[in-house]
Amino acid sequence: MSYSPMVTVSQLCRYVKSLLEEQKNLTDLMVRGEISNLSFRSASGHLYFSLREGESLVRCVMFSRYSQKLRELPRDGAAVVVRGTVSLYERDGAFEILVYDLQELGQGKGRKTLEELRQQLVREGLFSPEGKRPLDPAPKTVGIITSPDGAALHDLVQTFALRNPLVRLIVYPAVVQGPQAPRSILAALRTLEREGRCQTVIIARGGGSAEDLSAFNDEELVRGVYACRVPVISAVGHEVDFTLLDEVADARAATPTAACVLAVPDLSVVRRRVDDYALRLERILLNRMGALEEKNLHLRRLLWAASPQTELKKNRQSLEYLLKSLIDAQNDKIRDLEGKLRHRITQLELLNPAALMLRGYSITMKDGRVVSSPGEVSVGDHLETILSHGRIQSVVTGLAEEEEKHE
Repeated sequence: MSYSPMVTVSQLCRYVKSLLEEQKNLTDLMVRGEISNLSFRSASGHLYFSLREGESLVRCVMFSRYSQKLRELPRDGAAVVVRGTVSLYERDGAFEILVYDLQELGQGKGRKTLEELRQQLVREGLFSPEGKRPLDPAPKTVGIITSPDGAALHDLVQTFALRNPLVRLIVYPAVVQGPQAPRSILAALRTLEREGRCQTVIIARGGGSAEDLSAFNDEELVRGVYACRVPVISAVGHEVDFTLLDEVADARAATPTAACVLAVPDLSVVRRRVDDYALRLERILLNRMGALEEKNLHLRRLLWAASPQTELKKNRQSLEYLLKSLIDAQNDKIRDLEGKLRHRITQLELLNPAALMLRGYSITMKDGRVVSSPGEVSVGDHLETILSHGRIQSVVTGLAEEEEKHE
């Protein structure tokens, strides 16, 4: 039987919190709802509230470093869009959103009217991910729709020059604030599309109040961006600002400067990548050449092994080896016979009586026969003793036999 692991409450809360914070689709999340249970802690500057939609509710906290940027505090019942990260408050084990931006819907046009427009556009599919056009990974020309006198254009031109000076920029001047802004931006967008010189377009404006950015919530402009054949990057305001243009655009940049990062690759990165590809290609070619050279050498060896010249050389080598073996065997046989001959000579020399006499031995003879014992002669017999260098004549004057030794 298997058992589940036992954990403490704090361990469980930390684990669930880590799971939530590791989910990329739960970071930098925008959530719409109605504020309730609003509480502002003046001592800390933190803003606490709940975000409600129908029967659903989620806790939110906006820390002072973000809440102090709000022009005014929201009210209970206000329809808002919050932007933040999903987390878990470990002490209470409560699911919450850490909010770093909050905007009331309807600023400049009426909260209810703007939300109704947004819901209508959502139902028509203008904000669906399936309708987003992919950005050109390496556009040659980028169109910029912005005010020619604004800081956004200066930031864009400077960042493009640093990031990728090879990209051509075409500025399409437009009014980006006030009642004339939507039509001016839409006219510039249609001119850009008609000319067909740009692969990407950036609609840019610096930060401002919700009223300043209300032009980018215009329905006609939103529909024009949706219908545009050129991919559009929205770079309106700062990171905390949010408009309907951001939702309909194919990509949103937190700032005009960040739009450059989305629009074009960094030339230094491209160069490093090209260098890496060149190095990899060189290695592949060197490996391929090495493999071909090895294969060529192998084939040459096979050809050489199958050639008549090689066979003749092998037979000549075999013949030379056999001849040498025969000569060596003959020499070994001669040396063996010479050794045996020397052994026989040594044996003969050992059996030669003359050799014994040279060492002091002699031969005694009687009447031409060798005397080997005293019993073969008598007193008075004449004997002849043969030495190595002469003979001695003698007469036997006495006899003595060696007594046998008994144990």
